[in-house]
Amino acid sequence: MTVTIYVEGGGNNNAETVRCKRGFTEYCKKLAPVGRLPRIVACGGRDQAFDRFATDVARNKPDNLCVLLVDSEGPVEPGTSPAVYLHARDRWVLPQMQLHRLFLMVQAMEAWLLADRDRLAEYYGPNFRPNALRGDERHVEAIAKDDLEPCLIAASRDTTTKGRYNKGTHAFDLLATIDPAKVAASSPHAAEFHAFLRSL
Repeated sequence: MTVTIYVEGGGNNNAETVRCKRGFTEYCKKLAPVGRLPRIVACGGRDQAFDRFATDVARNKPDNLCVLLVDSEGPVEPGTSPAVYLHARDRWVLPQMQLHRLFLMVQAMEAWLLADRDRLAEYYGPNFRPNALRGDERHVEAIAKDDLEPCLIAASRDTTTKGRYNKGTHAFDLLATIDPAKVAASSPHAAEFHAFLRSL
């Protein structure tokens, strides 16, 4: 069976799309069984990711499992499925799912980065200010979406190795190297995604 994951991210330019695809590929490689690595499609924005996912699902190709992975853009009540959440928030008309799957990055992908603060400090080097990072690294889904990028910028603004956080250039490089075990421990939705990858 071919597994394709349509991810939110990339899309502003070709270099960013390549970084996005590489970041998610490297992340998934740590979790999927050998020889079962899904194909990653970097789609740009959330709506574009959903449209590409829904289009591929509608084609109803045998042995083709489609997966959507997008930011929630806000808090998700415990026990709320991604399908219910996305229909309520975005009014997306979900296709007949059958074996296809939906997963959320709560509240955005940057939350996953905040789960591995040791890696952030290593990546940015001297003058990184971990105290500027918001929330509890053990419960990253509780960190408000609007706080994620600003706190990464504040924590890295005085660094010279990489310079201040830039979503287009830093986010996917970090994603490729953070520890998925730390992400799963701090994000139940990420843990569900990990369990799916391990089941392939």
